[in-house]
Amino acid sequence: MQIGEKIKIIRENKKMSQENMAKSLHVSYQAVSNWERGKSYPDISNIIMISDLYSISLDELIREDKNYKDILLEKKVSGIADAILNIIFLLCAIMLLIYMMVENKLTSGNSFYIILIILVIVHTSVDLLKLLPKKRM
Repeated sequence: MQIGEKIKIIRENKKMSQENMAKSLHVSYQAVSNWERGKSYPDISNIIMISDLYSISLDELIREDKNYKDILLEKKVSGIADAILNIIFLLCAIMLLIYMMVENKLTSGNSFYIILIILVIVHTSVDLLKLLPKKRM
């Protein structure tokens, strides 16, 4: 049985609407609907909250859905690769900016490159900040 089907059965057994479940999990009711229809999967933090909400073990929720385990692993590997690439871009941009400062290349003739370097630094920093764990209230 897929995880979405299991979520729907558990939710209906507890006589809870998709909207009430969504409010409890701080997601949209469309997210709950998409999970139940197999259009998307809840992330691991939502799985933990579903487990807590319905007092069901994580094992019981995800054991039978082999696709979900693969998707979680794929997301983790993809996230690690994205983080590594962002760190490489960030370090290269910082090193280039330092080089330009040391070699007195920070001139108005190089302003395009300076702006480009700063944009790369800001963009990759923002991407890396998105990877930090979110605090739940």
